[in-house]
Amino acid sequence: MSPVSNPLLGIIGGAGRMGRWFKRAFEAEGYEVLIADRNTPLSGPDLARRCDVIFLSVPMSVFEEVVKEVGPLLSASQGLIDFCSLKKTQNELMLSHTRAEVVAAHPLFGPGEAGLSGQKVALWPSRGQRWFQWFKDFLIAQGAQVIEVSPVEHDRIMAVVQVINHLMLLALGKLMADSDFDVEKIKSLATPSFVRQLDIVSRFADQDPFLYALIQFDNPEGEKIRKAYLEKLEELVAIASRRDLDSFVKIFRQVQKLGQKIKEGD
Repeated sequence: MSPVSNPLLGIIGGAGRMGRWFKRAFEAEGYEVLIADRNTPLSGPDLARRCDVIFLSVPMSVFEEVVKEVGPLLSASQGLIDFCSLKKTQNELMLSHTRAEVVAAHPLFGPGEAGLSGQKVALWPSRGQRWFQWFKDFLIAQGAQVIEVSPVEHDRIMAVVQVINHLMLLALGKLMADSDFDVEKIKSLATPSFVRQLDIVSRFADQDPFLYALIQFDNPEGEKIRKAYLEKLEELVAIASRRDLDSFVKIFRQVQKLGQKIKEGD
């Protein structure tokens, strides 16, 4: 295998949008990158036998199958890094099916971004430090912000960042799609904050619904956080229905305190 200073990289799922994005990012820094995907000359096992480190940029629906196929082919000196939006189960699969060093990674951005500068990537050294440190150094050198977080904690936080966030946006979009409101009229009367909401909803046009479904269905904290959110929503609806000003102001002030903490952290 090559030294860490000039490793041969392999991306399984390298013909997908995120795989192509990282291929360009690595090649721009002088790395040689091999890819495997459907209808490519090289297969996942080919990459496992040739590359120093393997990146898994595949749909979560086939993740287990791919890990079981390539994981046993990797040696203890190689690295296996995944890009899944969920981490706990995926991380356990990698640890169970390979001797290689394992890094749990989640790029917290999509393939529409211009580059790594200013982007966030969640990382965790699940087994070994060599490839974790190499990838961390690469990201930081490109201007990315690395957040070290365990797979369990990652999924717990993603229950709010992804599960509830996506749920709110889907509900808003479904409400608008099912209504007789004129979209252009809504846009013309939108406040600055609602314009931002509409912009986020508009991005759904370019997203993979199956990925978003798996984020909802497979996050181990998803069911609990959705029930908690529904309880809060029902509470607010009931307060508004009975015109309970005191309760509304109490909740609003509680959220104001949270807002102040968020501002202070910026």
